[in-house]
Amino acid sequence: MMKNNPILLAAIDKIANETLAIIKTAKQIPQINNGQLDSYQHECEQIPIHIHDGCLKIAVVGVIKSGKSTFVNSLVGKELVQRGAGVITSITTRIRKGNKNRVRLFFKSWDQVNAQLQNALQLFPDIKPDIKLSGFNIEGFDIRREEDLKYLEQVYESLIHEFGLAHDEILPETVLIKNALQGFNLCKDQVQADESITCFLSKQFDQHKAYTSDPNRAFYIKDVCLDVYGKAIDPNIEIADCQGADSTDPAQLGQVLNYIESANLIVYCVSSRTGLRQSDIMFLKRIKHLGRIDNIIFVNNCDLSEHESLDDLIKIQTSIQDDLGFLNIAPRIFSFSVLYNLFMSQFPKLKRKDQARLELWQTEKKMVQYCDQNTREFSALFEQVVQKDSYRLLISNHVTRLEMITAQLDMQIKIALDLLSSEKSREDRASQKLEHLYQNASRLKAIVSNSFGGAMTDLVDQVQMNTKKIFEQDNQAILQDTQSFIKTIPIDVEKYRSVVKESGFNKILYLLFQDFKRALDIYVLDSVQPKLNQFIKSQESLITAYFNSLFDSYQIDLIEVDSTFQFESIQKNGQHQDVFTDSIDIEKIIRILGLKSPGTVFKANYTPKIKLNIFTDFGFHTLFDIVKAVFNKQDTISFTPGLNKSVLKIKQESSKRLYRQFKTYQSDVQSNYLTPLIDAAVRDFKEKINQRFNQYDSYKQEMNGYLLLEQSQKEEQKIKILAIKKRIHKVVKEINAIDEILPK
Repeated sequence: MMKNNPILLAAIDKIANETLAIIKTAKQIPQINNGQLDSYQHECEQIPIHIHDGCLKIAVVGVIKSGKSTFVNSLVGKELVQRGAGVITSITTRIRKGNKNRVRLFFKSWDQVNAQLQNALQLFPDIKPDIKLSGFNIEGFDIRREEDLKYLEQVYESLIHEFGLAHDEILPETVLIKNALQGFNLCKDQVQADESITCFLSKQFDQHKAYTSDPNRAFYIKDVCLDVYGKAIDPNIEIADCQGADSTDPAQLGQVLNYIESANLIVYCVSSRTGLRQSDIMFLKRIKHLGRIDNIIFVNNCDLSEHESLDDLIKIQTSIQDDLGFLNIAPRIFSFSVLYNLFMSQFPKLKRKDQARLELWQTEKKMVQYCDQNTREFSALFEQVVQKDSYRLLISNHVTRLEMITAQLDMQIKIALDLLSSEKSREDRASQKLEHLYQNASRLKAIVSNSFGGAMTDLVDQVQMNTKKIFEQDNQAILQDTQSFIKTIPIDVEKYRSVVKESGFNKILYLLFQDFKRALDIYVLDSVQPKLNQFIKSQESLITAYFNSLFDSYQIDLIEVDSTFQFESIQKNGQHQDVFTDSIDIEKIIRILGLKSPGTVFKANYTPKIKLNIFTDFGFHTLFDIVKAVFNKQDTISFTPGLNKSVLKIKQESSKRLYRQFKTYQSDVQSNYLTPLIDAAVRDFKEKINQRFNQYDSYKQEMNGYLLLEQSQKEEQKIKILAIKKRIHKVVKEINAIDEILPK
């Protein structure tokens, strides 16, 4: 199922290597050898590397228990990732083809671990522990210290026994602290001061399941990659088994959304037992905000034991289609059982219990036939989408580059042969003509050099103006809308009244803050981050278009058709092709630099001073109610006004911090992303534009070399160059043959 076209990839490799061999042969001829050939050689050497380093990303997503892990296993025909009852996938797991079975677990650093825990402990009330915590500061929290570890254990006990009174479910912060505590002894020897990698090889391969399916261990892991040996996985594809999309932890949700944003294809699994749930609707809206909804295929994962008939199964599929229609999604839905397909791929090795289940399902012939047909249709579409993106990412760009290199080589060969066939009088005129062209090129190079600084100033000004509009002028109302949202975040203080009576205001303040923070984090994921990501993408497009327009402006062919010598431009399909055509590959630059857009823009956090102000306001209100109750026995003490005042204070303090955080994010985007990107694009542009002008230096060197040759030497060189020309034309035919079958 996951077969790319190895023959085609091998053909590209072969053409690149043949072109490389031609270049190396040409470099042995002094009159042809020049700096341009070094550039061609480097590009041909890089093409096979880029082809095999290129990777299509496929995200397998859905809510908890929708069959994501089983789908991944069925897709590759192996039990690669843990599946079963309960929440199984605890961290996004990437799967690639490898030379051997290998697992790489990328562990967080201790600083990253402690930062997560500090965030979860913000505004947690003071505890009077059995141990002495003199001068304890949450900002300096370190789980490796025995004192801090005991503090965290007491926090967890308090969360479990006292804070559950106000919530119908366990707080995400409680789950995070539980995972950190229970995973500490399991992972403390693997976590280091810096990020580290633990590998499992060959027979140890399945040991990764103890980490990826265990949330306690997964807390300490940043990333997981499985390298799988064999033919099950295409070498240019990465499959990601993602966590359940209905997680209440914004950090986990953000991890899944980050992967989706970079994915070429999304497979969305829906359980036929439940159909599309509210959590599915919410997650699909988030995918839509990222602009990735067109890259999605839906799988209605059928539980064949749950459906009485084929009509019942089709009814569920129709219901899913109708629900997706309300989201303005034109769904491509395929109904089949991923577990049935997995069992079929493993039939000889199935356990007796699983064989019995498979045989029972096979008695439902109509449903099985329908699912088999859907499986075939899904496989065909999956292959079509993957192949199309593979050609674009891994092949088309490299074929185009090889076309240009061979065209430039052919042009140089034509000039060389023309010169070798000339008479002395024609050589003199050609020398004068080429000297004239060389002088023109030198003058144009000076013009480009002098005007380039101004051109770059225009681009930098444009990017800075756009950045100012979105951040300082807030022309997309990001800051304004966030502040408005904060004012309207619903926090029902009534449900906390019992907690205040039982445990005191400090603990209620923690609950209020965590509810508020979670709401703000989700809002940032849903509404703020997509806008900022779109802005960054728009600036990347602006930078690309700007440099490409400069290439067009400086695209002057100084070698004209001359009556003395025919410096012929390469013709393709009857159209003139500029052999100096170049462009900026912004995605390649981003990959090389390792650039990443900045993280979260808004984050709720508070200082002890802010906490004191909130506590003081609450105390004044509560004291006022107590005094009233003393003088009027009919009055009762109510904590509600004090709690409402605390909520208002939390919102006010957060709004004050938003502007500073927004400005910090602006500086981060400008200094650490857009500016380095422009600088790298400038270097790439200068290198490519200089290659154009250096071509004329090469022509002049070649001409001088030819003029010094005796006639016998000319004939000898001509034979060698004709052989090179023949090899070039053979390569051109091979490139054209590939070009004909590439998807347009």
